[in-house]
Formats: sequence, C-alpha cells, structure tokens
Amino acid sequence: MQGVYSCRDGGEPVGLIHEKLGGFGVSDVEFVAAFDVDRRKVGRDLSEAIFSEPNKAPRMVGPDDLGVTVLMGLVLDDLTDDSEGMIEVSDEPAVNVSQALKQSGAHILVNMVSGSALEASRFYARAALDAGCAFLNATPSPVVSEPDWAGRFKASGVPLVGDDLLDQIGATVTHIGLLEFLHTRGAHIDESYQLDVGGGAESVNTLWRTRGLKRDIKTSAVSRSVPYEFPLVSGSTDYVDFLGNSRDSFFWFKGRYFGGAPFTMDVKLNTVDAPNAGAILIDVIRGLRLASERGLAGPVEPLCAYGFKRPPKRYPLAEAYNLFKEFAEG
Repeated sequence: MQGVYSCRDGGEPVGLIHEKLGGFGVSDVEFVAAFDVDRRKVGRDLSEAIFSEPNKAPRMVGPDDLGVTVLMGLVLDDLTDDSEGMIEVSDEPAVNVSQALKQSGAHILVNMVSGSALEASRFYARAALDAGCAFLNATPSPVVSEPDWAGRFKASGVPLVGDDLLDQIGATVTHIGLLEFLHTRGAHIDESYQLDVGGGAESVNTLWRTRGLKRDIKTSAVSRSVPYEFPLVSGSTDYVDFLGNSRDSFFWFKGRYFGGAPFTMDVKLNTVDAPNAGAILIDVIRGLRLASERGLAGPVEPLCAYGFKRPPKRYPLAEAYNLFKEFAEG
C-alpha cells in the first residue's frame, strides 16, 4: 500500500520494475476491501491498520484515510502459542467475505494470510470464486498447485496465480540466480545451502508451523536451477526478535571448475522483509487484471512462473521474465 501511494503522490519509483504494464500504471491499483482477524486492525481504516501491531513494516508514507474499513474474517486455523501471542483475535462477528467482495467491486483478491493458515487460504479462494474475483495466492498454502482448485477456477472462468510470492531481492531468487550463473559458467556444484534468520511475523510462523512446507518449496524451486542432483538445503531456520523487520540470509556453495579445481563461496544478504516483494506483487496484480480482461481462466502460467516459488511449471529466471514480458505486451 505504501509503495502504491508513494508512486501516486509523485514519489521516486525506486525499485519499480515496470512503471506501465499493459497500459496500467501503479496509480491504477485501488484498495476497496480488506479482511483480518486481529482486534488491532478490524474496524479501523485500512490506512491505519497497515501500521498496527503485529506489523513491523517501516513507515515510508502515510496514506490518507481511504474509507475502507478492515472487516472481520473467519478464524479457521489453530492459533496457539506457536505465533508467540502475536495475534489478538477480535470479538467482532465475521462478515460474508464473498458478499463484501461483490459489494466493493473488487477485481482481484490478494491472499496474504499467515503461511500456516491452510484452511483460511482455501476459504478465501472459495470466496473469490463465489464473487468472480481473480485470486492471487501470495502464501505457500497449496492452491494453484492443487489440480482440484486449478480446475475449479478454470471451470468458473476466473484466473488465479500462485503459490508463494517470490521476493524481488530475496533468499530464494538470489540462490536460484547464483546457481544459474555458476552453471552457465561451466562450474559443477557439489553442495549448497541457504539459511536465514529474521525478526518478523513470517519468521515466527516459518519456525514453528510452516518450516517443512517452506523448506520443501524453496529447495524444490532452487534445485531446478541446475540439471543434476547434488546435496542442497534451502529454507528459513530461526527467529530473532531484535532483528525487527529485517532478515539475514546466508548462502554457501562448494564446487569445481576447469580441471577439477575446487572453489567455495560464502555470501550474506541482509534485506528488509516488508517491501521485498512489493515490485513483484504490483506487477502480478496488474498482469492478473490483464488476464481477466482477456477472458483467461485458471492458472495464468506466465504470471505464475514470473512471480512465485511454486508455479505449475518452472522456468529459468530469464525465461520466466521474458514470458511475463511477452504476456504483458499481448
């Protein structure tokens, strides 16, 4: 939201990949409905709720009052001490989400609930279907990767994209990029790992509830970078509260180049979590609107390949970008 309103107010579009996409600018993105379950967000204007705990996003710009009240969703997944008390459930009654979407005139529903909230992700996917909204699954919960869900959206004439949003400069995309680079330079990779620690809510969730799922998705995505098998681990490892909204990622590579000469490489990456997928998300939102206008239904392959860790079909980074660009250009 802050990125969208910064561009709308004439701010410098640092990090924006495409200022225009299929005729749509960033300022064409409008927020018309919002759902949450935390008492510190429900009932507040969306422009205020984005800064409410447990959010730790840095304040870049303060959007004006939007007139969009955060509505109460359903609590469908177990909320235990795994989240270290971060979520304080509102006692407001849950709304009819599909009806609220229809009334708001929403074109796209972006799912950014907790990665461990599998039932909630399915619930919002169903609500999007009922409302005829395109669905963007930013979470690792399997939706687009499930043939049943993909088939439902296809049959209903509604497009969807996912699963698990890929950061602009994140650990997974950096790991993939470095492996692709080493492979194209003729190096043979013998071993590699990527591990990270962070201080945001996602790091807590990954540590306690989605560690296995996230590691499987990340490792699977990274392993396709090289056309042979080698010992590989890719995934989050720990939560450090004082890191706040930042994340430290550590990469290690061991391999051989010409003549069998050995090499090792250690890399450290420090990023700020909150804005890290913003540029990709804004691109995919606009691409998904184009898909709706073109009458596409079910998983939109170029958008999935470009913007997600677990697309229906994986491509090398450069090829995925070219597919996306060709799609945007029609």
